[in-house]
Amino acid sequence: MPLNDGINQMVQALRDSRIDIAIALTEGLVAALASRATHFKLIGTYTSTPLTWSIATSKTKYASATPEKGPRDDLKNTKIGISRFGSGSHLIPFVLADQQGWLTTGADGKLQKPPFEFVALKDITGLVDGITSGTIDAFLWERFMTKPWYDNGTLHHHSNITPPWPAFLIAASTSLLSSVPSDKLTGLLDIVNTYTSQFVGVDLESGQSVEFVKNHFGQKEEDVKAWFKTVGYPTDAKEVSRGVLEKCLELLKKAGAVQIQGSNEVTPDDMIDGKVAKLVQ
Repeated sequence: MPLNDGINQMVQALRDSRIDIAIALTEGLVAALASRATHFKLIGTYTSTPLTWSIATSKTKYASATPEKGPRDDLKNTKIGISRFGSGSHLIPFVLADQQGWLTTGADGKLQKPPFEFVALKDITGLVDGITSGTIDAFLWERFMTKPWYDNGTLHHHSNITPPWPAFLIAASTSLLSSVPSDKLTGLLDIVNTYTSQFVGVDLESGQSVEFVKNHFGQKEEDVKAWFKTVGYPTDAKEVSRGVLEKCLELLKKAGAVQIQGSNEVTPDDMIDGKVAKLVQ
């Protein structure tokens, strides 16, 4: 069941019991759980590799080589377009800001000054229009999903940013977890292992996986092949890395992107369903 409005819609769908399981962005699931969402738990890891987010800007304002390397000071204090607050396009800019040393916290541990002004523009079409109209200075989106606008000259490929965690985790609603035996869910994750292994194995070698992605997302064959070189899946989808959750949670707290009540912080152990998932280092 595709939910095209992103991580917030998925989290709400889990809450409303419209879906039982979600494969969603790591940072979005962690942010919701850290803010005391209690209607779902993590049960596994879908990808072992991160997404590469490209930074899209205007060709008229940024005319350097594509993509730029080196300092990104020209992005500080700019207007960043996002789909929605709490989305990946909203949270990943904080990864950039952290890497550049722009996240300054006070004695209370709270972010003193946001490094960007965020403008919500709903979707990729709104974000592209935001760049061309001058409403925003930049936006961050998955590299290959943005590439058609680089290829046709609408946008400038400023640079890339890669978060230090895998792109997607697997979450299940607490209603499902309380009503379905855990061995049924671990069995489902074993099936996920089988199919993802086949997807990047024999099906990739035969060209079937490339054809599927090309036709489903309307991408060029050479771009799909390049994308596959960046994608990896875990050998055991039931494993969730404690280090990944801690790293993601630390950055989200530093950025002020999670709402924590007092000193009662959520830990990685709180985020997973231990009957299904295995928390590993």
